[in-house]
Amino acid sequence: MLSEDRDLVVIAMPLYGHAALAVEALETACASVTDCRIEVVVSVDGDPRREVFDALTLYAATRPELHVIFGPNAGPGGARNRAIDFIVENLPDAKAVYFLDADNRVLPTTIDTLYARLKAEQCGWVYTNIDTFSVRWGAHYGDGYSRLTHCVSDNICDTGSMISIDVFEAGVRFDADRQNGFEDWEFWLSCIEAGFVGVPCHDTAFEYRLRAESRFKEANRDRAASLSFLRRRHKALFRRSTLVDFEHEESPRYAMLRTGDGTIACFTDPTMEPSILDFDEAIRAFWGSAAEPDNFHFPPFLAAGSRETLKLLKQSRLWPNLLVHLERATESANVVFVQIRNVPAERGIDIEVMPSGHVRKGRADLIFMSSTIVRDAIRNNALDWLGSIAADQVWPTVAVVKVRFPFPAEAPKRSSATPEQSLINLVHTIATSPLQAVAAKRWTWRESRLPALSELYKQLRTEVGGSPVLPLGHAKSGKRTLALLVPNASFGGAEKVAFAAARELKAEGFETHLFVLGNARMDVLDEFDASFDFIHFWKAGIPAWGGSNRFLGQDFIAEYHDVDWNALKGQLSGFDLIINNHVMAVHPLMARLRSEGTRTACYLHVVDETPLRRPAGQPFAAIAHEHCYDAFLTCSEQLKVYLHSYGVPLEKIYAVANAPSISVKPKMLTEIVQNRQARAADAPLRILYMGRFEPQKGIDRIHAALQELRARNIPYEALAVGGEILAEQPSSWTGKLRELGVTVRPPIFGGREIAAILAWGDILIMPSRWEGAPLMIAEAQLVGCVPVATAVGAVDELVTDGRDGILIEGESDLKIVADLANAVESLARDRNRLGRLRDGGLFTASGRSWAASFGPFVEWCDQSVSTTPRIVARTPNRPADSQPITEIEVAAVA
Repeated sequence: MLSEDRDLVVIAMPLYGHAALAVEALETACASVTDCRIEVVVSVDGDPRREVFDALTLYAATRPELHVIFGPNAGPGGARNRAIDFIVENLPDAKAVYFLDADNRVLPTTIDTLYARLKAEQCGWVYTNIDTFSVRWGAHYGDGYSRLTHCVSDNICDTGSMISIDVFEAGVRFDADRQNGFEDWEFWLSCIEAGFVGVPCHDTAFEYRLRAESRFKEANRDRAASLSFLRRRHKALFRRSTLVDFEHEESPRYAMLRTGDGTIACFTDPTMEPSILDFDEAIRAFWGSAAEPDNFHFPPFLAAGSRETLKLLKQSRLWPNLLVHLERATESANVVFVQIRNVPAERGIDIEVMPSGHVRKGRADLIFMSSTIVRDAIRNNALDWLGSIAADQVWPTVAVVKVRFPFPAEAPKRSSATPEQSLINLVHTIATSPLQAVAAKRWTWRESRLPALSELYKQLRTEVGGSPVLPLGHAKSGKRTLALLVPNASFGGAEKVAFAAARELKAEGFETHLFVLGNARMDVLDEFDASFDFIHFWKAGIPAWGGSNRFLGQDFIAEYHDVDWNALKGQLSGFDLIINNHVMAVHPLMARLRSEGTRTACYLHVVDETPLRRPAGQPFAAIAHEHCYDAFLTCSEQLKVYLHSYGVPLEKIYAVANAPSISVKPKMLTEIVQNRQARAADAPLRILYMGRFEPQKGIDRIHAALQELRARNIPYEALAVGGEILAEQPSSWTGKLRELGVTVRPPIFGGREIAAILAWGDILIMPSRWEGAPLMIAEAQLVGCVPVATAVGAVDELVTDGRDGILIEGESDLKIVADLANAVESLARDRNRLGRLRDGGLFTASGRSWAASFGPFVEWCDQSVSTTPRIVARTPNRPADSQPITEIEVAAVA
């Protein structure tokens, strides 16, 4: 074979301060036995010593394959970059580059072996184990390459690696910043970001000169600063979504035994395709991970359930959140039983821990435990103890997790093998395997350098700064991700408005997540049920309010408050956009999330009042954390001005005019209007109140006004829809209203039911003491029900007095009661005026829409919120894909 036909491999050597050793390094490189052509590029990095010039001049004169380039001192990264640029520009037929530091050595077969492996694997680079001389030390860097380990553990590849020229042609270079103490680790992270992966090669090694003191030791003394530098420079790489993608592909967190077919699905992200193990493969992985945990992986959590159960859980939209709860439950119980219940109007997760000896009630649909429990049971000969999970009396401690959500009426089919018995069968098979006999022996002669693969989920927790970590990687089709946070998910106006925001952003292409923080249940709202792709609950350790500090005399929660910060950070980290809707406990966390690349917004709806009429409530806690938020959303222009008066920049505030939370089809609306027009002019006026029976809503004013109307002999029918606030008053408002002949009904929540009640009423009375921008007014106008309301909060932004409703001014209770009675009397006597106000309300409602209201904010999201790029591993003969992908692409690893 002609010399020119052989592949060219270039050895690149940065040189500063090691002139005496460089000759030895060059000699070993030139002594390589290989079928490749070898050329050497020495990048002299501003070394002022004369012996450098003497030694290299002699070599260059006798060896044409040696290239020497000089440049000012730029540090190790800059010197290597100088060599890379020279190779790319002047040696265009180079296939690979091997970096050899001037104080190290290569063996005669190192170059040939590494390049052969690089060609065979068609990967980004090939690296070796490290063996040192001078000071003897050696370590094993794993039988397989893991991007997750490389990111969250330590640098697992020395610079002395064979690197494909494709890496450098893709633009990857070393970081030349002198403050970066880990420029070699940073280089590999850049390779990962560019889609390249490494492959280990144990067939050869290079010799690393180790001394008592080195630059590596200097960097490790300031390790925290260097790691901070890496994370800032590679934000996308350290996002939760990216790291979970790596975990799912390389070291899946969960092993799910599917009853019926006996297969074991291994996954982290339950929305992604799992890898499948059969029993034999699972047994080898289990005992392999015991013997050589750095080479073999067995998932740290083990579960069992039927295919039908898993299908239901995926459809529930609760599956990722349930997995987080199950992880946390294993910290307080040996085994977790999951029971699924079909509840049409509610979603929720309840957890109860039972002591040893618990007599179980009902079968489990899913069983979940830590793999550590299995190891301990086998090691301590306690299989009978563990096997009791399939009996009526259970001796391990048990956490019972009850999951409620609506699903098709037909009950899921149960397989003949229960999850408990299937899991016990697997454990017995593992325990009786002959592989157990060799599980205590390490066969790899070098000592382990890497963390156990089955423990990487703990390293991930440390990296994210939270525990457990939400097991979701990148959204499908490259969607941006939204986390909407609410303290309750019932039928209040504040959460309905927030749900409307999620609905608009979902229509804009976001993957939407609802987080109910501080509560473990939610009501199913027909209008907004499809607004969320995933639903998450977390109740423990999340207070509704706090007083750890004061801002303008108002309570707010500070970061040293007793909140479960780990749980919050583990679940909220990694989203592209977070909208906090009145969750007090999350404010202190927002700055950390924002620094990681998440865009943050705060949605505010009302300024509350104390019993002494002093302003209070959520806006003050939000203003105290104004720095943490990129944007503020308000329900009114009035609240926008209010926030601005406290220093929030106007450019950050988006006033979103409220629209109805219900929808009415045109045919139904036509029927409602025709029925109103057909009513007799002398028919009793229908008065409607919908809301809580409490002083803030003016229930006492309503009662007094209705008494006054009775005294004036004004004929009316009255309906009050709502509920008591327990212990709010010494006597029942329900009873008092019924004494006046008012029909009282419990709260209603469905959009169709609300529309029907509003269609019944001629007028809606709302004599509140304070409000935000009540949805009920917009909903009443939507169906021609005339609002009569006090001009508090932003009510005057929804009602134009005399055109589409009536506003009552003033603060005196006596005046407001009198004016309310007068307004109702005037409408009862003048039905033409009632008709004009009805038509005005219908016209006003026709111009309202959530799409129009959220338009400016959605535009801001399109400009400011970007998705975390998904890192796709390059496979042979395919360049890195810069576009989002919809299917899993597995790294090409050994």
